[in-house]
Amino acid sequence: MKLSVTGYAVIAAVLVTGGLYAGWSLYGPAPVKPETYAPQARQQDGSLALERKPDAQARPKHVIPKGATVERVVQVNIQPDTPTTAKPDDSPVQCPPVTVDLSIVKMPDDTRRVIASSPNGEVVGGVDIPVVATAPVSAPPKWAAGLSFNPATQTYGVFIDRDLGPFRAGLELNKLSNASEVEMRFKVGVRF
Repeated sequence: MKLSVTGYAVIAAVLVTGGLYAGWSLYGPAPVKPETYAPQARQQDGSLALERKPDAQARPKHVIPKGATVERVVQVNIQPDTPTTAKPDDSPVQCPPVTVDLSIVKMPDDTRRVIASSPNGEVVGGVDIPVVATAPVSAPPKWAAGLSFNPATQTYGVFIDRDLGPFRAGLELNKLSNASEVEMRFKVGVRF
């Protein structure tokens, strides 16, 4: 059965569309699950999983570094368990609760920082320990190879491309309508 040029064009369009769909399915971004309300929960070790209350209008209570984007606003209330001694009779007095305001921000270089302040105390230190993104990100692939098809002449070819910084270079070999002839093309382009 011999197909017309239109038939080959339809087949090529279906194959390209299917390839694009398969590529998007494999490499496309995963859907982001929205965060919902969750009540606070005391854990076995005495720690407290804080109440989660999504609020797109929440604002931090302290200055945010220039260029940073606020991702989370956190407030922690702490009751110190060490009583202080009040003068003059040396009787112990319970310390009042201390509030700590935290913000998790995304910096312009895609790293995260934690900003801390307190309306009724002084933050004297702390540490932010990244756990998730500690491994280096792998570089994107620089090579591409595949098949090409000319529906007008019903001939096939192969290609190989290489990304070199902002440029892309490639080589393509195509069979001409005469079965014994092959056409070679060099390609150079700019990635965007």
